Amino acid sequence: MTKAAGLPGITGEARWCMVARNVKVRMRDGVDLSATIFFPKKASRYPVVLIRTAYNRVNYVDTSFPTNGMILVVQDCRGRYESGGEWVPLVNETSDGYDTIRWLRRQPWCNGKIGMYGDSYLAYTQYAIGHVAGKQLTALNPRFCPGDWWKRAFYCDGVFSLALTWSWLSVESSSRISEANLLPAFEVGKLLRKLPIIRMDEFTGAGPLEHYRNSVRRNRYDAYWKNLNAREQFSKYRVPVFITGGWFDNYPSETMLNFVALREQAPTRKLRDSHRVQMGPWMHGINGTTKLGDLDFGKDALSQNDATFRWLDCLLHGGTPAQFQKAPVRIFVMGLNRWRDEYEWPLARTRYVNYYLQLGGRLGTDVPEKGKPDRYVYDPENPVPTLGGNHSVGPYNPGLYEHAKPGPFDQRPIEKRKDVLTYTSDVLKQDTEVTGPVVLKLFASSSARDTDFIAKLTDVYPDGRSINMTEGVIRARFREDVWGKPKLLKPGEVYEFTIDMLVTSNVFKRGHRIRVDIMSSNFPLWDRNLNTGNDPATDTEIRVAQQSIYHDEEHPSHIILPVIPGRRG
Repeated sequence: MTKAAGLPGITGEARWCMVARNVKVRMRDGVDLSATIFFPKKASRYPVVLIRTAYNRVNYVDTSFPTNGMILVVQDCRGRYESGGEWVPLVNETSDGYDTIRWLRRQPWCNGKIGMYGDSYLAYTQYAIGHVAGKQLTALNPRFCPGDWWKRAFYCDGVFSLALTWSWLSVESSSRISEANLLPAFEVGKLLRKLPIIRMDEFTGAGPLEHYRNSVRRNRYDAYWKNLNAREQFSKYRVPVFITGGWFDNYPSETMLNFVALREQAPTRKLRDSHRVQMGPWMHGINGTTKLGDLDFGKDALSQNDATFRWLDCLLHGGTPAQFQKAPVRIFVMGLNRWRDEYEWPLARTRYVNYYLQLGGRLGTDVPEKGKPDRYVYDPENPVPTLGGNHSVGPYNPGLYEHAKPGPFDQRPIEKRKDVLTYTSDVLKQDTEVTGPVVLKLFASSSARDTDFIAKLTDVYPDGRSINMTEGVIRARFREDVWGKPKLLKPGEVYEFTIDMLVTSNVFKRGHRIRVDIMSSNFPLWDRNLNTGNDPATDTEIRVAQQSIYHDEEHPSHIILPVIPGRRG
């Protein structure tokens, strides 16, 4: 081993850089966190790119940073792998991240410019310190991460994110190291059917786990979730932020809400104009191929895969956000399969068009006339299986991934079920671009005191394929206010439900049709509503629900599509 002059702590040499392994970074309470540091071979003072991870720092090696005049520092979070202290998900990242930034700025090889990037929990470690770091940070790039962990992470409008939360808190991050490779040892499909859901950790052989059970018990918005909401702190940011998201991730709406909130809360116009956002044809991570699910998005889909490096290289070497990307918004428009720059979100030129659910499974812009409601039976013992969609289960969840693959898939296998209703437009005579937030206003009743309603927007191809583009879910007891006090249903009474169907950007091509699917389960992505009205955490009783979907003059159920003029059906 050699040691480079002027770079304290260097213990090894690689072909393309100098490497310092297992460097201890002391926190304010005396706990040491472990880091690997990759230096350019020429001794000097450089900008630093920091990654803070809960998933083993040795997995992160990126030669593009040291070979382009940047130091890469990869650190294990507290209590994970070689870092000391106790692992408590989400809790210690503010203080530990801040202490790490201060430590970096004191090092003789750091020139004072520090940037961060990373996906998912690695993105959360950035949101956790953005409000306390002031101008000590130069640039952030949080990717594929929510701002509000109640609205769209552990829960979604009151519905528990069963597959993801169970696998993450009970297996992947239940101890100092990940045990995700054990998932194939379980019959995951059968395991996830066990009740009550609060004991899922025990059924996996690990329980009881405080972090998992805490998330299950807190099945309504409270001070705990509010404290984890990054958007509550955006007014304190002093650093340019480039947010990356995917149309088929769990968090496309959160990505855009975070971007808009950063701009709205920015203390200066200069900082407001420095923030950037990019939305690609991705799931929970940037796709290395043009294909996702049943679609091929073409060669242009890969053209922005290097955006993180370009952002950090630009800002850490004295460039501006405008030099990185002039427009604040860059989106991949599916259907056209091209990237496009925009200057606001939602797009100012949007026309919000109501497409009404009609008799006979029709979907159209004309207001419905009188007619009987459509009905189906929801049996929690026979839930609709997850087939593609918006979520963050991935190949890194072996055993579970086979039951819940994200992305665009042909929905015809589930549309054939008797507990799934479909409403389809006439064949489109022109291309119709839908870009922006999608909302469903659904009038429905149930024989149950509580139940769920799930909606999917699909693109129906001339050959019959019905490809999901975006979706949403709501737990009936949270129909009036997902952050407020839940209210049970009166069986048989008609209610209006507002289902947030996230955001999308897709051109429904001429000759295609637009479809809305309605159902009451999407398992194992979401926990099954047992239709009892009891506490979902501890409930074991199962009841069948009779569901009615209304579409008449008095109850005009409709999906609100953000149509971009110039591409209308």
